Amino acid sequence: MFAERLRTAQKTTGGRLCIGLDPHPEIVPGGGGVGAVERFLTAVIARTKDDACAYKPNSAFFEALGAEGITLLRHTINRIHDANRMAILDAKRGDIASTGAAYARAARDVLNADAITVVPYMGEDAIRPFLESGIAVFVVALPSNPAAAWVVDHGAPPLYVRVAELAASLDERFPGQVGLVVGATHPAKAQALRDVGPRLPWLVPGIGAQGGELEAFLEAAGADRTLLFNVSRGILAADRPEDAARTFKQSMGEVR
Repeated sequence: MFAERLRTAQKTTGGRLCIGLDPHPEIVPGGGGVGAVERFLTAVIARTKDDACAYKPNSAFFEALGAEGITLLRHTINRIHDANRMAILDAKRGDIASTGAAYARAARDVLNADAITVVPYMGEDAIRPFLESGIAVFVVALPSNPAAAWVVDHGAPPLYVRVAELAASLDERFPGQVGLVVGATHPAKAQALRDVGPRLPWLVPGIGAQGGELEAFLEAAGADRTLLFNVSRGILAADRPEDAARTFKQSMGEVR
């Protein structure tokens, strides 16, 4: 069960750090070619695995490299597994029926990801194909970018609360396979989700380059919530990624 594996990984590493593998060409030594990206990510994983409980490769940067990039994405996920860590594919899929099922097969059977991010604009039909395939899902409820408020704040209760309620309902049918994406840039809104699906783990972007306030978010989320804080550029662009990873992990509080 994904949620239990995540908690075990957090106890093993003592922290809540997820490293986002977003290989922007400008931060990859030697440029953005496939070979350079592969060498860079291989080194990052090897140097940070003691402090990261999971990694989140961003599909877009690999797809931009063409067919070789897809192969590299699969190899990168294999390296994550070789390090005994879980891979969350950041692809933000959101289609239904046979298309959704095809996305699920690609994530699970081709890429061997442990979990995937999904945008639920088409309701549970956009989420269920992944759960039925056995892969875990982080449902985007509260994005970290400010412009998202125009959409997710709409309604009463607001849309982000409705999304969390949908995820909690799916967790009843697929226990341990469902989580939420909740941006660290919105601690007050995150507090509104505190009692919705208390078992759901949260994948939390927005720490680091996007300016999320860690202490405020930890207080809003509650002490018992399983949290997975994602940091990408703050680690990948550092001169010593292992030092940056250790610093971020320690700032997020020890998991016992």
